[in-house]
Amino acid sequence: MLPGQISRIQLACFRTRKPSMAIGQSVYICNNYSLPAQLPFPFRLTFTAAIICIEGELKVCINQRRLTLNRGDVVVIQDGSIIESLTCSVNHTTISMAFPSTEEEWLFSRLAEKLGTWLEHRSIPLALHLDENLLQRYLSLYNQIEALYKDTCDALRDEVVRGFLSVSVASFLSHPQMSMRHVSNSESRADEVFLRFLDDLQLYATRERTVQFYSDKQCISAKHFSKLIRQASGKLPMEHIRQRVIIEAKTLLRTTDMSIREIADALHFPTDSFFCRYFKLDTGLSPSDYRKN
Repeated sequence: MLPGQISRIQLACFRTRKPSMAIGQSVYICNNYSLPAQLPFPFRLTFTAAIICIEGELKVCINQRRLTLNRGDVVVIQDGSIIESLTCSVNHTTISMAFPSTEEEWLFSRLAEKLGTWLEHRSIPLALHLDENLLQRYLSLYNQIEALYKDTCDALRDEVVRGFLSVSVASFLSHPQMSMRHVSNSESRADEVFLRFLDDLQLYATRERTVQFYSDKQCISAKHFSKLIRQASGKLPMEHIRQRVIIEAKTLLRTTDMSIREIADALHFPTDSFFCRYFKLDTGLSPSDYRKN
């Protein structure tokens, strides 16, 4: 797979016979999304995804956070996130978008000042709700852009797609009646420390499993760090670290052909036997049994 491409396996969660609009193998936009019968949950996104629910209901667990989407709800999931589950009602209809970090940087950098802190925490999905008036206008815009895309020569279609992405973000942010929030709003010092901790876990959990490492990242003593994390989440840091490591292990077991030893090495365990004990203590299954089941 070339840099900037979205793999076909990753796009299984946006399965469609043919995307409505696309830029090569990098950006996909479709409105005929269907959930495959089997997906290798959990799996890691290697692209940023946006889903707009038009009808029906979607339930998704992202980085251990559960979301339910109904008509008018939007979720933006940044690359590197782990999707643990995804279910859809029979009558669901969505507009789904998938694009790699190169396009994300191009799009969001142009709106950085407007976005403020909304995309500050990569581990936390961005949730929005479009009122009925905005949703109808957006659907009208989508249909017009899709028709324009089909009538545009191949050499200029990329610009049509990029323009649609830019207009989409700008319209969501500027609408005065739009309800926009993080799945978890940060209001206190403890909340902010906790959110930064979750971001650090997404980046470093595969190789760092000590509370001291994560407290040092925020220049806080381990004792005070633990107090703030527990205050914000009800759990100690080590519980969050273990949960994230287990999710990382499950992802590798489900979505790769790596051997148990290779996974233990990738997660920086001293031996594969130590990794097996660590995994079984949390799941009740050995890594091999989990992969088989």
